[in-house]
Amino acid sequence: MNAVFLLLLFFQNADYAPALKASADTQRRETQLREVAAVSNRPTSSAAEENSKRYSAAREQEFVGKFNKLINNLMEFADSYKSSQAMDLKKAKAIRKAWLDLEKSEAIFQDDKKP
Repeated sequence: MNAVFLLLLFFQNADYAPALKASADTQRRETQLREVAAVSNRPTSSAAEENSKRYSAAREQEFVGKFNKLINNLMEFADSYKSSQAMDLKKAKAIRKAWLDLEKSEAIFQDDKKP
């Protein structure tokens, strides 16, 4: 009797395999649908955000250009000083001008003086 009962249980478990597969397929499809929903619900950036990003990129590019100009002027001054052991006033003035340009354009260099 026990053998018959175990045999019936064995066949009963075999019948559950398609149900398990269907359950796994359902879970997989639900996961895919949730992923699609998450992608479609992403907030789109507004025109103001796009303009802000462009402005920031332009400001950064301007800063990099002015900083590179200052560095190049400093390197030219250093090379000139190494070769002649004298200060080249034109190159010193170019450094000062490049520094002031950089200083004017960036708020980080501006003093917090109140009038």
